[in-house]
Amino acid sequence: MNHTLHPFRINVGFFINQTIGFSREFPFQIDTYTFEPDFPVKDLSGTAVISRTQQGLRLNSHFSASTNATCSRCLDEFQLLLKTDFEELFTYREHPLSENESIIPADGFLDFESLVSDYLGLEIPIQPICRIDCRGLCTICGQNWNHSECEHFPRTKASLKNKEKTPDVGNP
Repeated sequence: MNHTLHPFRINVGFFINQTIGFSREFPFQIDTYTFEPDFPVKDLSGTAVISRTQQGLRLNSHFSASTNATCSRCLDEFQLLLKTDFEELFTYREHPLSENESIIPADGFLDFESLVSDYLGLEIPIQPICRIDCRGLCTICGQNWNHSECEHFPRTKASLKNKEKTPDVGNP
């Protein structure tokens, strides 16, 4: 079992004596975790399958977690579900193949916390929305239309629809 302070640090030293094709699955289930520098997640779960290759190790991973996000339409806080799948290659010092591959450390421990953090971070959209039918904010008074409508709602909504129907002058 992985140490709770470093759950993504795995001893893979025993893989060097295994036959090519040998693999082992490492499950992960962590209630809350904070990746550095400031990326807290909840309900982090996933698996890492490490397989022995001729040159080293192949890591196939699937992880999911949720993190706090702010909706870009209504500015409400919500839990954003993140899912990622990734594959990485690690080579033994004797078999370096390319710059894209990492070398297995001499102590035999792989720490792939930064990989999980990076791949989960890439799943965060630039403009996250709390739900697909988020109505956003009133452009005049700032009322959150998901909670209640304001006196500007019909007028603002109609002007937005008219703007969508009006073709751009420069476009054919």
